[in-house]
Amino acid sequence: MSASLCLNCNTVTVESLLDFGPQPPSNRFVPVGVSDLDSHKLKLGQCIECGLMQLVDPMATAMVRSQHAWIKYNEPEGHLDALAAHLARLIDVDSKIMGLTYKDDSTLARLNQLGYKKTSRYDMKSDLGIIEPCAGLETIQAAMEETMADRLAAKYGEVDLLIVRHVLEHAHAPARFLQALGKLLAPGGRLVFEVPDSRKFVDACDYSFIWEEHISYFTPRTLKSFARHNGFGTFDALIYPYPLEDSLVTILQKATGSGAKADCSALSCDLESERRFAQKFAPICMRYHNHFELLRKASKRIAVFGAGHLAAKFLNFFGLKDVVDYVIDDDSNKQGLAMPGSGVPIVNSSHLQEIDLCLLALSPESEQKVLGKQQAYMQKGGNFQSIFALSPLAIKFP
Repeated sequence: MSASLCLNCNTVTVESLLDFGPQPPSNRFVPVGVSDLDSHKLKLGQCIECGLMQLVDPMATAMVRSQHAWIKYNEPEGHLDALAAHLARLIDVDSKIMGLTYKDDSTLARLNQLGYKKTSRYDMKSDLGIIEPCAGLETIQAAMEETMADRLAAKYGEVDLLIVRHVLEHAHAPARFLQALGKLLAPGGRLVFEVPDSRKFVDACDYSFIWEEHISYFTPRTLKSFARHNGFGTFDALIYPYPLEDSLVTILQKATGSGAKADCSALSCDLESERRFAQKFAPICMRYHNHFELLRKASKRIAVFGAGHLAAKFLNFFGLKDVVDYVIDDDSNKQGLAMPGSGVPIVNSSHLQEIDLCLLALSPESEQKVLGKQQAYMQKGGNFQSIFALSPLAIKFP
């Protein structure tokens, strides 16, 4: 088995875990009946040296970039009051604080409310030079390299606290990205990273969380290892729980010593859980196929609710295009379009009455909103289940 270079420890020790084959970008919605033109292999690997799960030869930034300005991604923010309060205990009220992207605005606003007035954020166009109308995090991560950081430091000065939420996992060269961000810090300055914690979906075998836009899949141990390998020490680490995927926050400073040693027992745990995740894919895929084929033979109609990237991956990874009638989504921008890869048409919720089983590809909070609005559908015998194993509404297999 050939190995590739690890994004974390820079050793040729990344072995293949799962190969999902050619996949389109999950944001590549096209009119019904039109074939997808762009695709790239989606291959998941594991570094046997440091344990980081990562994409091998990920999709190029230009291909990942959305072609639709109306596509937005929302991150959980229920923990930001607690995070802001925690940060306030670490820094003086006159500290200079910057955010890297629009995802940091809500944290900066909370710090303002706590009395911190020296807050700002780099502008994607005027500061980072990004002018593509649909550019997002995939473009920001590529732009943030050391010469860019030098220009920003010269323009704004060094900062005491730099907040970077939900960008590191998108970085194609995370070590280079970290080094660039480090040049923005004042002596003793702190860098706040927030990333998804991959452990819940790995343990639950929820494969839809593998996404071409997320290059690295961190755990608390691999995030600490990443910082240590690149000259930073973990000043603080926080985990904020959510039902499907926890938010993992680490607060870093440039290391003054050699850093903490790797936790070999935790490494073994990461390696084993990731391998189990890969080994269970084929039997779980077969289970889905058998279950839905039986429902189709019984003349049951099936839909997925929520036309996001999680639904796209669920349909594509498990090859369900022939057993799902619709994807339901009330976003007017998506009407008349089809899901990337599978080609399943997207319709609004008025079509729900035609469906016997509706599979929710939504967060638990959104699940409850849908259930509240669709009481009439359920009273007539309609059935909601979730594609996520950790949801209370998880699919019930016979």
